Amino acid sequence: MNFSDPPHAGIELDRIDFSSNHPVSDESKMDYKTFIKALSDNIMKNTSFLTFSNQIRDVNQILKMKYSSANDIADVILKDMALTTKLLKLVNSSFYGQFSDKGISTISEAMIILGTEEIKLAAAGLKIYEIMNDVAKVRILKDKAIKSFQRSIIVRELALEEKMEHAEYIQITAILYDFGEYLVALFSPEIYLRIEIAVDEKQLSKEQASKCIIGISYSQIGRFFASRWHLPLPIISAMKPVLNFNLLKNRLSTGEIQRYMCSFSNELCNIDFFIPGDTIGKQILEISNKYKTCLGITPSKSLDLLKMSSNKITKHASILKIS
Repeated sequence: MNFSDPPHAGIELDRIDFSSNHPVSDESKMDYKTFIKALSDNIMKNTSFLTFSNQIRDVNQILKMKYSSANDIADVILKDMALTTKLLKLVNSSFYGQFSDKGISTISEAMIILGTEEIKLAAAGLKIYEIMNDVAKVRILKDKAIKSFQRSIIVRELALEEKMEHAEYIQITAILYDFGEYLVALFSPEIYLRIEIAVDEKQLSKEQASKCIIGISYSQIGRFFASRWHLPLPIISAMKPVLNFNLLKNRLSTGEIQRYMCSFSNELCNIDFFIPGDTIGKQILEISNKYKTCLGITPSKSLDLLKMSSNKITKHASILKIS
C-alpha cells in the first residue's frame, strides 16, 4: 500500500495499491471498493463511531505535538476530564511504578516525573483503547480491545529494553494493529464469520482469508482508515504485516524492527488460553522461534512478556473498565 500521497478526504481507492502476495480466491464475488464504501457509510451512520472518528482526530492532535511545550500538550489532554482522571490513576498506580509517596496530582507533574513523551503516548493509547472498548457491544469486540491494549504494553516493554530511538509511535501502532479486523467484526459480522470459517476450514491466515473473501486484507483496511484519519505515517507503515522472518536484526532499520515487534506482540496476544497448557507452550515456542532471527526473543522471554502484560491488565482492570 502506498501512503506517499496526502491522506484522502474521501474514498479514493484507485490511488492506493492493494496488491498482495496472496491471490484472491476465484470464489470471491465481492468487490473490495464496494465493501470499503459500505464500511465507510456504516461508520458515518453509527453515532458512537462518529464520536470515535472525532476523538481519533483529538488523539492525532496529541501525537503530532512533537515540538510543542509540555503545557500545550497538557492543555489538550486536560480538555478530556475523563481521560485525565484515568491517566492520573494509572500514573499513580503500579502500572508505571510508584514515584512519590504523596502521589502525582496533575498532568504537568506527571510529565516532569515520567517525561512529556511518555504521558503524551499514554494519553493517546488510553484514549484509543477507551473508545474501542466503549463502542464494543459484544464480547468478541471487548476481547479485541483488551488485546489491543495488551499488545501496546508488550511493545512498550520491548522498545524500552532496546533503548530504541524514535520509537514514540510504536505503542499506538500496536493498539491499532488489527484495527481492520475490528472494523469488519463491528460493522460486517456476517463477513467476519465467513472469514473465520475460511481460517478454520482452509487453514489460512487471517490476512489470506480476508483477502480471499473481501478482496482486500484486514491490515489493508486498517491502514486505509488510519490514512483517512491522518494518523502519522510511521504508525501506518508499522501496521503493515511482515513476511520475511529470516532477516538479521542488526540489518533491520528502526521502522522495520517496530513492524516486527508489533507483529510479534499480535501473534503472542492471539494465543487461545482456553486450549490445553502444553499446546499453549508449543505455540509460545513456535512464535519465539519464528521471530528468533529478526528479534532474538527467547521462549522464556515471550512467556514473561505475556505474564507481565496480563498481570498489569488484571491488576488495573477497574481503571481500564474490564470486568
